Amino acid sequence: MALLRYLVFENSTTLWVVLVIAAVICGTIWRRTGAPGARVAAIACVTVGVVIGILAWLVETDHERLARTIRTMTDAAATGRADVFIERISPEYRGGPLGKETMAEVVRLGLKQVRADAADPGIAWGQRDAVVTQAYRFYPAPGSRMPLPPGAERVVWEGTFAPDADGEWRLRSAMATQPRRVAPEEALHYLPGARKP
Repeated sequence: MALLRYLVFENSTTLWVVLVIAAVICGTIWRRTGAPGARVAAIACVTVGVVIGILAWLVETDHERLARTIRTMTDAAATGRADVFIERISPEYRGGPLGKETMAEVVRLGLKQVRADAADPGIAWGQRDAVVTQAYRFYPAPGSRMPLPPGAERVVWEGTFAPDADGEWRLRSAMATQPRRVAPEEALHYLPGARKP
């Protein structure tokens, strides 16, 4: 059942290719031999392909929800839209002893000073969550004179995401893993106007 769900909702292209090949083979047999069973099979393959297409379009999977969340956050980091980024942080966020409010302050103050481009994420799926690893390249925001700390130009982040009560996948925790392991809250030491934790 899990394989069928994966094929229908996550990888429907593979299923469509198989169905198209089967429909062509059945259609060819029907045209050459006139066998009514081959005609029925060809029509069934086309019908199943259409139904799978409709289902894949209607159903948004966890993979698609998480991909949408990550895309929203990376776009917000690149354009300086702190509120959009913060909306994707879970109310249950825990970064060490600090919660969402501190992380929101890091994002808000940080995106006044820097922008970031992100590489494609790596995703490790768990039972009820996913760990996303993504490299960010930071650069000064327009008008910012804040120097980036050493090693901050390229940082690899690891974030844990899980669905909240509304079904949306949001960030639950985050940690820089390269060039060294640090919590995002440590960035407050470098940001002008920040309340130090």
